[in-house]
Amino acid sequence: MANSSTQQHLAIEDIRNDLVILRNGNVALVMECTALNFDLLSESEQDGRITAFAGLMNSLTFPIQIVIHTQRTDVTKYIEKLRSIQSRHTSVALKRQIEIYIKFIKNLTINNEVLDKRFFIVIPALLGAVQRPSFIQSIFGKQKEVSIDIDKILTKAQLELYPKRDHMLRQIKKMGLAIKQLNTDDLIRLYYSMYDPDKVGYNRLSITKQDFTASMVTPMKEEATDSAEPYQEGNSS
Repeated sequence: MANSSTQQHLAIEDIRNDLVILRNGNVALVMECTALNFDLLSESEQDGRITAFAGLMNSLTFPIQIVIHTQRTDVTKYIEKLRSIQSRHTSVALKRQIEIYIKFIKNLTINNEVLDKRFFIVIPALLGAVQRPSFIQSIFGKQKEVSIDIDKILTKAQLELYPKRDHMLRQIKKMGLAIKQLNTDDLIRLYYSMYDPDKVGYNRLSITKQDFTASMVTPMKEEATDSAEPYQEGNSS
């Protein structure tokens, strides 16, 4: 039986220079954006955000995709922080209240699935390999592979994507939200969590590009399996 890797079945060719390179020759830039509770805003603030969002939509001359990624939340670090605070206090009553709160958090996560939502804006560079593909379809669907020159594609994609990225940064900040472009290590962790969603607490993953010979598409170096696991599990309190 021939050896096979899961990465051979992904539509991602590489993650390089903070960009996602697909096997069909297209490239995508991924940005993460904060959110706000619209219902908590005053009427005038709501009107201002709506106007700013309308200005963003009217200013677009290129395609974008808004992606909402939902995942289970790991509260281990939060509980560890509470334990640390508890140990520094001398008040018995306060220690008892913190212990009650910790038990409440643990029971909440046992009896209910606590979810976290992350918001992304994807800007594709449509370089002509295929006609206007959906980014999600490109990532999760089957695409016909073509021979691509990654260095050449990256140079062309950067010229196309960076002005669009800067435009989105300006428009999103007008809405009072924070936004940033995901770098190479951020993208690796993001896709790792998407393709292995049962791993709770992926934010504590220590994997970086240095753990791979070519980002996402080749197996981890053999020596890494002897010295460290691909991810590190924390100790639950």
